[in-house]
Amino acid sequence: MSVEVSVIITNYNNEKYLGRAIRSCLKQSLPKEMYEIIVVDDASTDNSMEVINSFHGQIKSIPLAKNVGVAEASNIGIKTGKGKFVIRVDSDDYINENCLLFLYEILNQNIDLGFVYSDHLRVDAHENVLERVDINTLDLLFRHGAGIMFRKIYLEAIGLYNKRLRNAEDYDLLRRYLKEFSGYHLILPLYRYRIHETNMTKDENERLHWEYQARLYEDRE
Repeated sequence: MSVEVSVIITNYNNEKYLGRAIRSCLKQSLPKEMYEIIVVDDASTDNSMEVINSFHGQIKSIPLAKNVGVAEASNIGIKTGKGKFVIRVDSDDYINENCLLFLYEILNQNIDLGFVYSDHLRVDAHENVLERVDINTLDLLFRHGAGIMFRKIYLEAIGLYNKRLRNAEDYDLLRRYLKEFSGYHLILPLYRYRIHETNMTKDENERLHWEYQARLYEDRE
């Protein structure tokens, strides 16, 4: 049986949560021979590589010597992957055990769909559920690029992620993708988005700046 799904985890200095992300991807109901896990470490300066190496033989590891940002790190993982479908999981998040199976079956059985995504549960640092997030608007979808399963051939057709963007790369990719391909919203909370001390302090103004830059790049092309 060939690899159908490539799970891409990009990591930078998330040693505290990275192991949980990887374990959640390993414990999927989709048969193990049908998917692969590729962890791209973006030149972390903490002990992330020790965590990654503890999963030797179960995942593919790509350690980068220079920090390139999540967009380019994602591209490296996607290009390495063998699956016809691709899904990103952030290194501080994790997924339900049926996430890959459900999303895969929807895409595999519906050739007219270009991508599929589910709702989220927001959890705290200790994995207590804070709230359910229904990804039922484009604005919410644009802000949650992880947890979406794409057709790899379509990602390649639009040029993958814009490596010039250091933020809002998901916003940019989805805007371009939706011009060509349609998606499906699975109304089940299969993705776990972790709220913790680092991502709680992300600057909204910085995100808006990069969204503006993304629109400028799009207008020039």
